[in-house]
Amino acid sequence: MKLVLLVLCLCVFLIGKASSSHIQTTTPRSSTTKKPNMPVISEEDYLKRIEELTSGKTKYGRYEKMSYLALADGSKMPVLAAGTALLDPRLIKYQIGAAIDLGYRAIDTAYIYGNEKEVGEAIQAKIDDGTVRREDLYIMSKLWSTFHRTDLVEQACRASLEKMGLEYFDLYMIHNPMSFKEGSDPIPKIATVLQYSQHDYLDAWYGMEDLVNKGLVRSIGVSNFNSQQIQRILDKGRLKPMVNQVECHPYLTQERLDNFCAERNITLSAYGVLGSKGTPADMKSSFTPVIDDALVKVIASGSAVSPAQLLIRYQIERGHNVVVKASSAAHMWDNLQALSFNLDKLQVNALNALNTNKRTFTFKG
Repeated sequence: MKLVLLVLCLCVFLIGKASSSHIQTTTPRSSTTKKPNMPVISEEDYLKRIEELTSGKTKYGRYEKMSYLALADGSKMPVLAAGTALLDPRLIKYQIGAAIDLGYRAIDTAYIYGNEKEVGEAIQAKIDDGTVRREDLYIMSKLWSTFHRTDLVEQACRASLEKMGLEYFDLYMIHNPMSFKEGSDPIPKIATVLQYSQHDYLDAWYGMEDLVNKGLVRSIGVSNFNSQQIQRILDKGRLKPMVNQVECHPYLTQERLDNFCAERNITLSAYGVLGSKGTPADMKSSFTPVIDDALVKVIASGSAVSPAQLLIRYQIERGHNVVVKASSAAHMWDNLQALSFNLDKLQVNALNALNTNKRTFTFKG
């Protein structure tokens, strides 16, 4: 689990930096990811969790009013996506199954999460039982940093599709702008020093464009990119990013980046919107999670909604796609209710005023 958390934090730390763009001539080994260590749970607790997840549809029904965002290429992206980072692989089948049963239609995953096979099996199970068709779902994944060499992009994408049992991704993003040395280690180091590739994200982008031409992905985007890095893609690439997925919440409103993207018709996808309260303390900043902020609680109470629903709705009001993770059917259903109310400008502005440019995720070497 620490490896995956380190990766997530590293993505944020690396925003704003650029890697070199020299030519790499060696052939990399095939890359693999490591499974996170899972906490020990009793058989009784495990069975209770499965029961809660599988009974969600009967207890809550299905949310039938999912909202969609129109991307610049004409495709439609569900406004709310189920996140899969750090989910327990023993429960993923039931968690993703419950999310689809309850009405989620977008699933956000990534190679580095190490659970593509489990997520794919969960999706296929809901297709097989007739709950959804593939075309009803919006599957988002990400290219990892050891695959930025142009000729490796298609290999990586095809490998992820094969693991997930899919023919295409609806959205495929470059996970972060830094390019690591090609090989089997997702975070290659000598001693404690990160090893970088001689390629950079622009080389990866050229490969991403080819994926669209070959029908392996419908849309392409980036994650954890700043405005200068996006502008470089706009200047050099044939296709522009449809989405930029970044950490975003009232403590980190990303206003300048949001405006930059909006002016160029690039949709912002927000993660960490609740403050990632469940992340271990040694892997994130020490300030109070935004979901526990006093003002957030006051505004939520005044609107008769939960702090989580308020924070999700805040992103929706700003025109963002929202990636939110929940491990129980009850929380999944509660999060969906953020689609059923609105915030006024005063409430949005009050939340904006909490901005201090604080990042939840930090990299500590």
